[in-house]
Amino acid sequence: MEMSTAILVCYCENPANLNTSWSNDNSGRRFFGCKKYENGFQNPCYFFTWFDPPLIPHSRIVFLGF
Repeated sequence: MEMSTAILVCYCENPANLNTSWSNDNSGRRFFGCKKYENGFQNPCYFFTWFDPPLIPHSRIVFLGF
């Protein structure tokens, strides 16, 4: 059986990067985004989608301490 791997592409048709959020509300949560997302590029790409579901309140306390 052959497995295929899907590659998520952004609006500018580049492979989306898997990143980790370090904001207070989503610390440790992973997301896909374009490398040109609002980073001072002349033509920024606004592709963004969460990879991980949001943490439930109990998980936030256990994993993040708040």
